[in-house]
Amino acid sequence: MVRFTYRKLVSWTLLVLTLLFLISGFGITEPWLVRSLTFGLLDKALSQQIHSLLWGPFLIVLVLHIYYSCGIFRR
Repeated sequence: MVRFTYRKLVSWTLLVLTLLFLISGFGITEPWLVRSLTFGLLDKALSQQIHSLLWGPFLIVLVLHIYYSCGIFRR
């Protein structure tokens, strides 16, 4: 039962990180669009900083997600 909650937590965290990764990527390539959608909160420099800082947490959570989702690791 505890493992199921970890799986859910990892899945939701990966979803949030993926959305942040996509939004910050659009903020780098299309800064005018993201700036207007976030009401000036997210500009190109902040998008670049967020995008570069998300690599580590994204990869860790992705590996955990693969570990919990893969059938060969289940008992």
